[in-house]
Amino acid sequence: MANVLALMLWGIYDRFLGRAYGKQYKTIDLPENPTYTTRDVSILVPTISTPEEFTQCLLKWAANKPKEILIVTTTRDFDNVNRLVQPVLREAQTATIIQIYTVSEPGRREQMKLALEKATGSIVAFVDDDTIWPTEKVLPFLIAGAFISAERQDPNIVAPWEVAAMRFLGSYNQGVAAQYAADGGVFCLVRRTMLVRAKAVQNPEFLHALTHEFWRGKKINTGDDSFLTRWLHTKGWKFCIQNAPEAEVFTMVERDATFVKQLVRWRRSGFQGFIRRLTYEPGFFKVYKKQPYFARKLLQALFGPVIILIHLWAWATCIRDTPLIANSLIFAGWYVFQGVKTYHAYLHENPWIGLRNLWAVVAIDHAHLIVDLYTMTNLNTEGWMTRDDQA
Repeated sequence: MANVLALMLWGIYDRFLGRAYGKQYKTIDLPENPTYTTRDVSILVPTISTPEEFTQCLLKWAANKPKEILIVTTTRDFDNVNRLVQPVLREAQTATIIQIYTVSEPGRREQMKLALEKATGSIVAFVDDDTIWPTEKVLPFLIAGAFISAERQDPNIVAPWEVAAMRFLGSYNQGVAAQYAADGGVFCLVRRTMLVRAKAVQNPEFLHALTHEFWRGKKINTGDDSFLTRWLHTKGWKFCIQNAPEAEVFTMVERDATFVKQLVRWRRSGFQGFIRRLTYEPGFFKVYKKQPYFARKLLQALFGPVIILIHLWAWATCIRDTPLIANSLIFAGWYVFQGVKTYHAYLHENPWIGLRNLWAVVAIDHAHLIVDLYTMTNLNTEGWMTRDDQA
């Protein structure tokens, strides 16, 4: 009984602390005399198996008036990308330069390297090929804050898998805001839209490290945003999170079970990054010295499956050893009450998902043990999983 009580109290404390830090987060206003403008930005877009929505995404990026948009695809996919770009070249009334480059084989990091070598802006913006900037204010506000933005799902047509993705990404963004407000730490600067000072990443040391990262002898092509976050953190660059409404972007998510593969890829990159950060990039104690809350969250994320198993063990022993089953029911009732309260509030904030899709929110919240255990036993697996990344 004491074990369950201790875990319950710790959970309450941890959630309270996260919410408190989240409330401390403040968006960054546009300066009256900005050092940089949109004309200083090079948008870099590595892409393979490019989706049809790419044309719409490209139109929205161009509307923000960046200096240039550099697209790097494969020789195999060039014709498809060129077809999707042509309507933008005809319709967009902009001075933005749009260029397409190719590499011989799929490899996101090699594509990023080529884009960085070609970029001429003072700021580079890594943008996913399925990310839409809904307004012309996105880029100015991201320059003011400089790194990642919130995400929303189009409410018109929604599938349970999309609801699950929205819940996962929304929870992640809330956690990032809390970590940043607490002590400036960030798990991962997600590349859906990520802005970086060009001089931080346009140097031989970074470009070599980007394309020569290995996991147990196997070269890694995915997880570039996790690598970039660790690199900048280790080199002492300051992060900045912009969660202003004007900086919100839309992203496409998988509408079927393919989302599970996407989730596994995200978690795999996450676990690899957690292990590296806590051991030698730069190591737990170095992180803890500067960012104690973030360091604890790194440990909590890495050992998440173990923590869940401890919870299950505590409940099992409580039910087995407690003479009065009523005591166990009281604690179980507390968890149920918290769950009902949480999901009622979520449904109130997002009424369009409907009761019929609420199960997807509950499922993604409780799928961590299965997904994480599977991911941790497959850390040596490399591949995109949701795109054709074979040569």
